Amino acid sequence: MVPQIMEIFHEQYPGIRVNLREETYAIQERLLLDDQLDFAIFNEAKPHPKLEYETLLKEEVLLVMPAGHPLAVHAVERTDKKYPWIDLRLLEQEPFILHFPEQTTGQIALELFEKYGIQPSVPIRTRNTVTCVKLCQKGMGLCFIPENYMKNIELKQTPLCFSVGGEGAFSTLTIAYRKGAYLPAYARDFIRIAQQIL
Repeated sequence: MVPQIMEIFHEQYPGIRVNLREETYAIQERLLLDDQLDFAIFNEAKPHPKLEYETLLKEEVLLVMPAGHPLAVHAVERTDKKYPWIDLRLLEQEPFILHFPEQTTGQIALELFEKYGIQPSVPIRTRNTVTCVKLCQKGMGLCFIPENYMKNIELKQTPLCFSVGGEGAFSTLTIAYRKGAYLPAYARDFIRIAQQIL
């Protein structure tokens, strides 16, 4: 989503220099509290009393398989799901490429495994979502990614995406800034643009 936001933002504020920092939740939170960032975008924020939060988007976390995966035939169409739904128990013997447990998607994956009583192998962990998907496409394992990432990743071939879990798996994209801090007009407009795009 950042390129879409930045395109509009840069048209409105061509003279503002933007430093994008891609860090884990804990590091972003610390940088915010230390007045090193104007704001941070989080997937699932654990509220801190010194920060304000605004919801940008609630999005589904999808299971991703490479095209042609033999277990894809077990997915079913459900009226309550946007994507075909697959029972995670069918995938227990499959390797998974996961984000680290301190990352939201990594935590969601572990919670799903626990809920379904499965312990698949996790031969690869990475912090990078694009890497997860590209390794998945190479047949290295299945992965989980937020829907918005899937929509915005440019890939040569689109992988298969599935809904999982009884009610689905979701994460909430939020933007956070220090309570009572002065947000410059450009920062408020960045937040407004992000909300409009999402």
